Amino acid sequence: MEQDRNLELERSRERLEQTADLAVAELARSLGDWDLALRELQSLPPSPSVRAKLPAGATFILISPGGITVYPPTPLLFVPESPPAPAAASRVFDAIDELELRAQQYDQAIAGLQPLIHNPATRLEALLRTARIQHKAGRPDAALETYRRLAGESAADMALTSSGVPYALLAVNARCRILVEVGRRDQAASEGRSLRSALLQGRWPLSREIFEYHWSELDRLGIAAGQPPPADFDFAVLVSRLYARWQRAIRADANAGGREPQLDSSLVVWNATAARVTALTLPGGWLDSGLKLPANSGVRWRMLSPGEPTPAGVPFARSLAEAQIPGHIEFSSAGPIRGATASRRTLWLAAVALMVLLVLASGYAVHRGLSQELRVARLQSDFVAAVSHEFRSPLTTLRSITELLVQNRIADDARRQRSYQFLDRETNRLHRLVEDLLDFGRMESGRKQYRIEPHDAFQLVRAAVADFSEEAAANGFHVETNLGSGPATVRADEEALRRAVRNLLENAMKYSLECRTVWVDVEVTDHRVSISVRDRGMGIDPVEHRAIFQKFVRGDAAKKAGIKGTGIGLSMVRQISEALGGEVRLESRVGSGSTFTIVLPLAGN
Repeated sequence: MEQDRNLELERSRERLEQTADLAVAELARSLGDWDLALRELQSLPPSPSVRAKLPAGATFILISPGGITVYPPTPLLFVPESPPAPAAASRVFDAIDELELRAQQYDQAIAGLQPLIHNPATRLEALLRTARIQHKAGRPDAALETYRRLAGESAADMALTSSGVPYALLAVNARCRILVEVGRRDQAASEGRSLRSALLQGRWPLSREIFEYHWSELDRLGIAAGQPPPADFDFAVLVSRLYARWQRAIRADANAGGREPQLDSSLVVWNATAARVTALTLPGGWLDSGLKLPANSGVRWRMLSPGEPTPAGVPFARSLAEAQIPGHIEFSSAGPIRGATASRRTLWLAAVALMVLLVLASGYAVHRGLSQELRVARLQSDFVAAVSHEFRSPLTTLRSITELLVQNRIADDARRQRSYQFLDRETNRLHRLVEDLLDFGRMESGRKQYRIEPHDAFQLVRAAVADFSEEAAANGFHVETNLGSGPATVRADEEALRRAVRNLLENAMKYSLECRTVWVDVEVTDHRVSISVRDRGMGIDPVEHRAIFQKFVRGDAAKKAGIKGTGIGLSMVRQISEALGGEVRLESRVGSGSTFTIVLPLAGN
């Protein structure tokens, strides 16, 4: 198996090397085609014949004496070389400077500038000086208006001051500064955002230094500008770098070109002559266009940056010198080597894993089955013991009283009458217990037949409480009822529903060790009748709320308190409620009592 594995590894490496050689040769051919197409590029957008030879998704740059063109159109944050600033017309404004700077006669200076504003040759400079003097004279509103007029001049975007800054940019910047000074920060922020947007759109031909200065001015004015988008800034830097190479080509009267991977994984291909520079930039996935691997080759690759050392253990690294690009490409198999030995080993391991899973699943099934059987057996044992106790207690009492009556040992008529009443009550109790057990058996087997008829819920609950009141009084309990008003007709089996209410009353009495009052509430809401039995007994742990409605299940608190029961009462209540189209709900906490509510739909809903 080891020999087969080594042989498979050797074959895989040979295939990998062949694929890498073909891929790098194809990349060199593609880049050569792109270089030739760039030399044919005369204008933008490229002609269809040139475009067909270049990869999709490229951005084209053309720099010539006519200016800089980018396709698709992309804003330049700054230009390599801004237009030359005009010579200052100092003689025209000498008198104005005298009034402004030395005499500080601002009104006379502004008046002297008015004729110059109407002269197209001096209009922009006159407006700029007027706004500046108005600001010095403490007239911010007038200065803001004059700066607004200056920014709106059609020539103000391209015309430059003696310092090389467009008049419109100076005007917008000055407005922001004055608005901050006078406390109109909301308006200043709005104009600052407009200025930021204009700078990002390359509205004015700015040098890099002027762009960075005015961008930082936004922060100094309290307008959070952040950093310029790195992609846009780097693109402007790239254009400046290409412009510098073009200037060197002009001075050397020679052609130049190159291919340069960038830090953001993009690629720049450029060609410079004395007449122009043509270049294209490709985004990070450019290598997919040039490095064409055979379909289903099972090879993956990763480009290593120039100067990055080749990692140890790399299956194969190929230099890109053939493609005239610095760096290497790391080639490796896209998946593990899987020969015949590996396939046999995989089958064997899969068989073992399947056997282990089967053993675990079988063990779990046996354990679950035994646990379920033990649980059912334990519940049934508890149920038999509880039923035996429920029968033994009244039978013992009945036998004792019957012996006394047969032997005529109770001579007092009043005591004899009470004995007869006790016999009647205990006999009825045994009868109800037997009927409950029989009905429960029929419910569990699905043979229970219900006589569904319209009944008044209030009347039905009154009758159930009246039947139970005597037994409750005999045990020292009192039942309080709170019945609502209005129609409360439900379709139900009278006997079954009364039995469900009685079971809840018996439970409330059984588990209320201190409070001797049980409350019964009946109300009609949302087309439903709610029959609630509430006590202040020991309560039920919330984790047991679902389980106690299962057959033979009783709460832990009841077991610890030694309270006897069969564990079928609440199961019967749930089955009766569901058979009548309703449900039973429980609200309870340990030590706070319990509220069981039977919810039934009104007849006709």
